[in-house]
Amino acid sequence: MNHDADHDAYVENARRRVRNTPAPAGQKFMPGTRVRIADDLGPGMRHFPSGVTATVLHTYAHAYQCDNVLGLTRYCLDVDGHGWTAWYNEDQLTALS
Repeated sequence: MNHDADHDAYVENARRRVRNTPAPAGQKFMPGTRVRIADDLGPGMRHFPSGVTATVLHTYAHAYQCDNVLGLTRYCLDVDGHGWTAWYNEDQLTALS
């Protein structure tokens, strides 16, 4: 397999895992939760969409079976008007009611 095929298989396995397993305990926002992304994401994430709404897809821990705290606080989002974007920090997101 070439690098692209390996990567595609890795990502597809992660998506399958998210579809077929419950979110890990300790995850603040569940898949499907609507959130608002903070206006200021800091200099390291200046190129990420900010100040908009999104839908939570999964955490790093959910997709890649990572059991550390950092994995539970990094989110992949479907950002309105932008598509799938990762990885946002939990403290950059606010649940919408």
